[in-house]
Amino acid sequence: MLKDTTKIDTKYDDSFINELKLPWLPWVGINFHISNPKVIILGESTYNWNPDDKKIMNRINNNNHLRVLHQNHAINPKSKSRYVRNIERAIFNIKTPLYENKLNLWNSVIYHNLVLRYMPTIKSRPTYKDYIIGWKKYLHLINLLTVDECLVYGLESKKYNALIAVLKENNIEFQYKKLLTKVGRSYPRIIEFRINNLKHKVLFIRHPSSHFSWEKWGEIINENLSLQNFLN
Repeated sequence: MLKDTTKIDTKYDDSFINELKLPWLPWVGINFHISNPKVIILGESTYNWNPDDKKIMNRINNNNHLRVLHQNHAINPKSKSRYVRNIERAIFNIKTPLYENKLNLWNSVIYHNLVLRYMPTIKSRPTYKDYIIGWKKYLHLINLLTVDECLVYGLESKKYNALIAVLKENNIEFQYKKLLTKVGRSYPRIIEFRINNLKHKVLFIRHPSSHFSWEKWGEIINENLSLQNFLN
């Protein structure tokens, strides 16, 4: 159940449901509309941790499911979810950011998942087709909300190759580059393109859920995106 809607901008919900036909409503921070730049943080997927539990399936089938998860993991100050706390550390470049600063972050951005179906088990992985479907919806989403920048969790080749394929299918010119700065064994990727005269930049980083050097990835994020512009 979504306990607090005061931190969410719901004015786009009709479009999310009726135009984009998204199974789960994205988290749109209450201050997103006045943020500059406008940023979306793009997670990957949601999981059914217990396929035999009907209550879990009922929660997953609710279109507020992603918002409830984000409220429980990001907005809840007691949560220790690694993928949330690590990305906050990276962006703020500090091990323990102040709660008010973290709240300002999530009040100012969109949080959305690229994969638009739940993974049936914790060992399941999205397919290339899942990414294709997700990126097609994504282009409509960023056009609707005039999003400038995107931070993507995950560096799988099929994830960024799927975006390239969708851009080509839509005759959208783009620039792709692998950054020379290596973090561990990973190279960040950037894809830039224009959609309806809107310049858009997508930065792919390692998923922050595990084996994530927040200090090093924080340097990559803050060198290539403008999150710090509205986090102070």
